[in-house]
Amino acid sequence: MRCLECGSEAVTERPERTAQGYRRFRCRACGKQFNERSGTLLNRTQYPSDVIALVVLWRLRYKLSLRDLPEMFAMRGIVFSYEAVREWEAKLTPALAEDLRRRRRGKVGRSWYGDETYLKVQGRWCYLYRAIDRNGNLVDVLFSEHRDMAAAQVDFPPWSGGVRSERHAAARMVIPSMLARASAGVR
Repeated sequence: MRCLECGSEAVTERPERTAQGYRRFRCRACGKQFNERSGTLLNRTQYPSDVIALVVLWRLRYKLSLRDLPEMFAMRGIVFSYEAVREWEAKLTPALAEDLRRRRRGKVGRSWYGDETYLKVQGRWCYLYRAIDRNGNLVDVLFSEHRDMAAAQVDFPPWSGGVRSERHAAARMVIPSMLARASAGVR
């Protein structure tokens, strides 16, 4: 492990652990003390990382309300507020999405197609180009204020067979999620 302050590898593990059980370290070069969660998204949270990850996963996967999750975990002896759930979701969702996108890139099935849709986002009309595999999973997306098939073909190199309209069932499933990402300002 490297020191977060100076980047030195001269780090020793301390015998004690944090209140949540994380290992503690001390840099011999600069004297800085840190634990294995320091420098991460969940550095200053008072709950274990696996509990936070489970809360966010359940919120995203099962579409539970902000107030349902604290109630469910209170029965298990873990007490937090719905505001904590909102903050954890805001912190972790972009990182989870980027990680999933990175893992999925290049692992597309042999059969997929491109889709072009014209929609209004925050009062402005724009084009949404999507690559969708045959299972209905979103592969990649491109937003553009102007119709630009050349840019879409650069973004989706194996584009073949032209562009289909939004009548396809998979496209209807993906549009609401894309609108949510667009209103959040995510590409």
